Amino acid sequence: MTGTATVMSVWVLLSVGCDALTCYVDDLSPRAVGDSLWFCVFLSTRPARKMVFQIKVEEAAELDLQGSRDFALENLSQPLYTWVATSHTGSSEALDCRNATDMELRGHDVSCPQIYAHATAVTQLSNLVVNLREGRVSSFAWDNSCSGCSPSKCLKSSQSLSEENFTEGSQFFSKGTCGESADFCIGTPAACNLKVFVTWAGTDKHGRNLVSAGSRLSKLAGPTLSSFYNTLKDGYSQASKALGQ
Repeated sequence: MTGTATVMSVWVLLSVGCDALTCYVDDLSPRAVGDSLWFCVFLSTRPARKMVFQIKVEEAAELDLQGSRDFALENLSQPLYTWVATSHTGSSEALDCRNATDMELRGHDVSCPQIYAHATAVTQLSNLVVNLREGRVSSFAWDNSCSGCSPSKCLKSSQSLSEENFTEGSQFFSKGTCGESADFCIGTPAACNLKVFVTWAGTDKHGRNLVSAGSRLSKLAGPTLSSFYNTLKDGYSQASKALGQ
């Protein structure tokens, strides 16, 4: 595994309408270890916002969504979600993960929705595993756990979002992710910007195995994960080192 990189970008405010949710930012050729891939990270504000990131294959990367905390606190009347897309020519609406057909057709382009904030809690970090098959993205997996926090701080994600206004569906994933109270985030702005820790699994275009997903969040035991989330309150640079080992 290569070293951990922190990647930052700027928000793009998208116009209203499904046509705005696209992510065609790079060619679609297969990649080898060390090659760059482009990703779009969406936030379900109304209208939606998008950040574009460039990440090297097999490099554990921290996507720092600066300013997202402000959007979260401004939109607490409705849960706020994120999702990720790789460069492709189709729709980048969040994947409907209740629907086997949508997952088959678009699961290699777009991720399931992932909760970021609701009325009482805000997520500080989510772990995304990018699965490659022969150098092309084959799927995304949000690899989170609530074993490091109390049930009151466990946020669970809807399996789908409405295309019209990003409201949650009725079916939720069984695993959640840990959040901090909205009050805590008001007092410590930088700590509650959403950060997405990206790791890799599968094979590159030469058939080389990708192993950085061995550092994913779910590999941490409950007490270790709890300590990790506590570290996030004090300094994200320390926490990223804990994951990047």
